[in-house]
Amino acid sequence: MITADEVGFVSAAYAAAGSASGEATLRDHEDVTRELGAAGFQIVSTRGEDTARVPAGCPELPSELRDAVVVPGESRYQRVRSSYMAVGHPTAVVMARTENDVAAALAPHDFVLTSGNMGDTGVGGLATAGGLGYFARSQGMTLDRIERVRVLTADGQIRWVDATTDPELFWAVRGGATQAGIALDFVFRAQPLHTRAGNASVVHQGIQYLVDDLPRFTRDWGDWISQAPRELEGFLMVQAMGGGRFAARATNVWAGDDTGAATPTLRSALDLAGVMEQNAQVVPYVHVVPTPRSPHLGQQRIHMRDVLVDHANEEAGEAMAQALAHEATAVGELRALGGAVADVAVEDTAWAGRSQELLMGTWVHPVGLASEDESFAPLQAIGTGTYGAYSSDTRPAAAELAWPGATGERLRAVSDRVDPERRFDRGLVLPKLPVTAGA
Repeated sequence: MITADEVGFVSAAYAAAGSASGEATLRDHEDVTRELGAAGFQIVSTRGEDTARVPAGCPELPSELRDAVVVPGESRYQRVRSSYMAVGHPTAVVMARTENDVAAALAPHDFVLTSGNMGDTGVGGLATAGGLGYFARSQGMTLDRIERVRVLTADGQIRWVDATTDPELFWAVRGGATQAGIALDFVFRAQPLHTRAGNASVVHQGIQYLVDDLPRFTRDWGDWISQAPRELEGFLMVQAMGGGRFAARATNVWAGDDTGAATPTLRSALDLAGVMEQNAQVVPYVHVVPTPRSPHLGQQRIHMRDVLVDHANEEAGEAMAQALAHEATAVGELRALGGAVADVAVEDTAWAGRSQELLMGTWVHPVGLASEDESFAPLQAIGTGTYGAYSSDTRPAAAELAWPGATGERLRAVSDRVDPERRFDRGLVLPKLPVTAGA
């Protein structure tokens, strides 16, 4: 006897065992269920009729989604209710029917899809909220690679949207996160890397700097990355060492395996500050983004803040130095924007941060909101936007910074149409404007 919940875990092992080459073949839940049943296994449901229903007051789910939804009272709810940063109490969790490593699947074809820097990040949040990874300057955001999305809206309806079918909802899904609906399926346009090896390899460089003057280093690093070819993306992690000195860990990724083209730029990175350690190598992209498949139980207690900054200059470096001097701050982070990110017009998607050069963030100890605000104040003062999905701050002011001006007005209008009761209210969302007298 095997439970329906266990079929998903059986699928990968069952497919691998049946393959003479030992390679796992993707099999969907229904396919494996049928074959196991034909082989004599009895498949029993772990769902009772009561627990399969969403709570009272919620729209009835479409029949095709009922087996994909987990609600309180089910045994697996405890495993899927949380992110790795917070314990959740959702009314319902919509699960993926299939799971696979996209980078690994694309690599044999020499294609990549820009993503984040952690393989465990779920595609739904990544693609609807942004996706700022190692190909940002060459490919743009993950949301910029979306061709079509199948969306579940708050009224329980499922629809495919794209540039010609409900273009306003399609606009909102790309950058508006969960406010427009739940993304069920994506069609992405992946890009070839044209590598010599044909396996989606990149040139990966790691540098450990010892920095005596963080404002000047930030300016010099900003000049270097902005003048570099678009194939290069750079991230920095910075920690205070005391005495006005900082340790900065750089991760630089060149899109492709052309070492001749990459070497001059990567070599010049060694002149930005004192180098304690460095390495550079050609490596398949799938090895650059770790995928530990850690359980998500709210175990990561660190909090995160970020702002988008117009220029990577001395003012930005001074703000980071001040933030790192606060006892609440554990580490600072910088990610380069520009390039293909800036090619997209601000009105084309609900991601509003197209003109800024830099994301600057901090990881802070959970010592209380007032102390966290105080630690981040120097960076908050120079921010002209925020990447909402990369921040623990879900207050209305943060939402207004993520979706400012015309972007926010347009996103609210879409939400008013498809979710007037604001059922999708988790995380960072724009508050519904009050109705004024006579309106």
